[in-house]
Amino acid sequence: MKHLTTLLLTLLISGSLLAQNPEEALYRYFELFNSADKDAINDASDSPFVFFIGANKTVSENYGDSVDFEGLRKQGWAYSKINESELLYADELSAMVDINFSRLNKDEVVLSATDATYLLVYKEGNWLLKAGFINSNLSLGK
Repeated sequence: MKHLTTLLLTLLISGSLLAQNPEEALYRYFELFNSADKDAINDASDSPFVFFIGANKTVSENYGDSVDFEGLRKQGWAYSKINESELLYADELSAMVDINFSRLNKDEVVLSATDATYLLVYKEGNWLLKAGFINSNLSLGK
């Protein structure tokens, strides 16, 4: 029993158990996005990833392939944060989360505020981003 408790505490601290619901997974994803670590972003999303932004549809093998962080930085982006989130739907295999998020520059000035809905799928014990729906023209830095 002691070893099980130690294992569970280790997993909790490492973050493996922190994203056991879709909203937590989305907040964790934003942390990864802010680190601009494409490999970590790809690990947090399912393949292929589909993005609907305005009238444009992008299908990428990996989410990280659809974002140009250097281009975002040139546009003034320093980081993004979720302002609000609402779980719209969840079952044992899929979920949809509505969010409002902001992109900010290094001086904490809001560059944009955007509404988005994300579809997540539950695979191998993790909630992974599968698709994003944004009804405005949001730049991915490209």
